[in-house]
Amino acid sequence: MAAVNQVSTTVSSTGTISFHNINYTVGTKARSHKRRSKCLTLPFFKVTEQKQILFDVSGRFMNGMNAILGPSGSGKSSLLDILADRKDPRGTSGIVLVDNFPRHPSFRYTVGYVVQEDICSGTLTVRENLYFSVSLRLSEALSASDKRVRVSTVITELSLEACADTRVGTEFLRGISGGEKKRTCIGMELVLSPNILFLDEPTTGLDASTAISIMNCLKDLSRRGRTIIFSIHQPRYSIFKLFDTVMLMCNGQCVYHGSAKGVVPYFSTHDYQCEPYDNPADFALDVLIDIGRKPDIIAKLNDLYNKTDADTSAAFPRPGNMIDLESLDHKRRKYKVQAARSLGAEIFYLSQRTLRNSFRNPALALSQISVSIILGAMVGLLFYDLKKTTDSGVQNRLAVALIIAILICVMMTMFSGFVLDLDSVFKWLSWIQWTSASRYVSNLLIINEFQGLTFCLSNQTNVCPMTGEQILDNLDIPHANSWDLWKNFLALTIMTVLFLISSYIQLIRIKKTK
Repeated sequence: MAAVNQVSTTVSSTGTISFHNINYTVGTKARSHKRRSKCLTLPFFKVTEQKQILFDVSGRFMNGMNAILGPSGSGKSSLLDILADRKDPRGTSGIVLVDNFPRHPSFRYTVGYVVQEDICSGTLTVRENLYFSVSLRLSEALSASDKRVRVSTVITELSLEACADTRVGTEFLRGISGGEKKRTCIGMELVLSPNILFLDEPTTGLDASTAISIMNCLKDLSRRGRTIIFSIHQPRYSIFKLFDTVMLMCNGQCVYHGSAKGVVPYFSTHDYQCEPYDNPADFALDVLIDIGRKPDIIAKLNDLYNKTDADTSAAFPRPGNMIDLESLDHKRRKYKVQAARSLGAEIFYLSQRTLRNSFRNPALALSQISVSIILGAMVGLLFYDLKKTTDSGVQNRLAVALIIAILICVMMTMFSGFVLDLDSVFKWLSWIQWTSASRYVSNLLIINEFQGLTFCLSNQTNVCPMTGEQILDNLDIPHANSWDLWKNFLALTIMTVLFLISSYIQLIRIKKTK
């Protein structure tokens, strides 16, 4: 995790988010036959073509339940990610305002975002998951007692008191129910006290009873002044009637944006009649699927939507009526992203969670211990009671060292000095030996094993024609002093540090957007 990953949640907001002329384009693999054949000829040559996902989408979401509906592939999740500032800005155009100001650089860290998959740790309790989130993501100035109070408040707010000290559960450990797990994931975001909460299809994978329970919970949160924005595929009527604002998406275009109660009357004016007792959400989805096959109708509805007044569409400032963007950009530059936690604190909390996972997952711990014991016993039995003889003794000791030293990388093993004679390797390849961890491990183990030993002929302990030092000389392994032993350990230490630094740099470079 990056050292600068969260900010203090002191930035105030009333939770109104407006967006104007949002377009989103992604690169996809070329589909033409010629391009496919070219890619097959040159696998490293990637040919892509641009595909537009969103087309001039505008709207405004205020305090309450704001739903983005549409069939699969309509652009719901893409729009949600763009509003939450989680999309790669390349290929994205348009303006997103929060309380009529451009989003500050730390916006994504001050709002909550609940992904579709459950991300809470199964071996921790509900309370421990929430405490982990608040410890890792909020300022170090927050005391332990304040953290516990905030966690207890969120537990009460989400009605999780009954299972607060119960483990979430895994595929091997029995835990809480699916609805409680989803509420725990929501709670891990609510500890930030965000005014805006994004959710990606929060009812996916839940049964009808659990889904309505989750949506009622979100409705309660919206009544407390939060802006809840979520994508959803096909809600039942008992869920649909909880929505305050609905945006209907079709093929990347918005065809309706207004109150949930206005969906049926709006489409009835365009010759789409809802049958009595039919679920308005199902009716809207059927209409969207139907017009999705008719680009001319989509264009007509989208054009009509852009000209609609506030009585049939949620009111929001049009780009022509917006305040000066240059002055907004000047104010935006005043915001600074600051780390809520130091790197050391992040490592501490992540290590603490990892250790708890290990200790509380007996099946995993038992399997790891069993494998280690079995493999150790097998190697120990194979090379038990090695004799100090010139034939089998030397050979078996070398085999032990090689078994311990062998690594996944074949190239490193090849240049360790025991598979190939390094003098026979091309000079322009000889440098690889100095990058081989196997070489340093093997030298370290063999010097430690052979130095100071004397090997005798089989069944003739009084005839000892070979010493360990002579074997080391035959293998061209320096052993004159203790430095020849410890320099291999130093080389391995340096390689380990370099690999860790490289891994950390790569983690920082990984883009934090989708």
